[in-house]
Amino acid sequence: MVDSQLAKNRSTSDQRMETCRSEFEPLLFELIRNGEKRGWKAAEIAMALADAADDVILKLARETKSKH
Repeated sequence: MVDSQLAKNRSTSDQRMETCRSEFEPLLFELIRNGEKRGWKAAEIAMALADAADDVILKLARETKSKH
């Protein structure tokens, strides 16, 4: 049997992620459009942004781990 609180937390987390993405995804596309105007290819920009996002995730994970 699935713990109802766990299912509720997962649902809330999924909703927050969806809301966050819908809020920030347009900004991502704006960054890509601006980068293309400067001569970069969309794939290059997307990869650079993904790489930078990965670095931020790793940094946040290290900070969270060091607090425990």
